[in-house]
Parts: sequence; C-alpha cells; structure tokens
Amino acid sequence: MSNLMKEERNAPPTILLLEPDDETRPLLKHNLTSKGYRTIVVLDAEDAIDRIRGRSEYPDLLLINQMDLSIEESVNLGLYICQSTGLPKDTPIVIIAEHYGADLEGKDIQLGEREYVTYLEDGQQLMNLLYRLCGTR
Repeated sequence: MSNLMKEERNAPPTILLLEPDDETRPLLKHNLTSKGYRTIVVLDAEDAIDRIRGRSEYPDLLLINQMDLSIEESVNLGLYICQSTGLPKDTPIVIIAEHYGADLEGKDIQLGEREYVTYLEDGQQLMNLLYRLCGTR
C-alpha cells in the first residue's frame, strides 16, 4: 500500500525496527509507539523477511540499530531485507549509529538515495528524522 493511500485512510506510518538488544528494544518500541508509529519489531534479517513477506501492507521505513556491524554492513543488511521482500525502492533505511566521535554527534547523514545514518545526540533527533522521512499522525 502506498504512503498516499495510507494518508487517505489516515493510517499511521509503520516502522520495521530491527533491534537485537533486549534492553534497548522495548524502550525504542515504546518511544515509536508513543509518537504514533505502528511498529514491527524484529531481531535479525531473517526475522524481518519472515515478518514482511506475505503482508498486504509494507513498512514505510526500516530502522536498524548498527549493533556489532559496520555502517556499511548495516546498510547492506537493510538493502538485503528490501530486496528479499520486494519492499518499494523508495522505502527509507535508517541506521542508528552505535559508536562515533563528538564530531558526528547530532548529525543525520544521507548515504544513498534512501539510506541514512543518524548519530544521535538525543531521542528527539531520531523522531525529527523519522517525521521528515515518513511523517506521523
């Protein structure tokens, strides 16, 4: 279902959250839900593919915590999920960077046509990026 169709029926955007960390996952899901996003929470790529395939409605955005991968590996993971599930080519992929220097803190960097890395200064920065990419109610 296209984003335009969702807007017409007033459905909130859906974010696929790939977060393997047991402590971070519930907090991030709570924050997304409290801002009006529907979430599909998955632990890894295979879980994501299983949860997306066969759905009549695709997520509007992939949100991936970098955890134990390089930024490039995280982006490739998002692209693999998109290719394996037939997600529309304009579905944004946002990587939450884990380790970075003070020079990157607070920055959102677009790496490709739809790939972004956010170097969080605070939670509001992530919400602002998500709003810019897929909106909320």
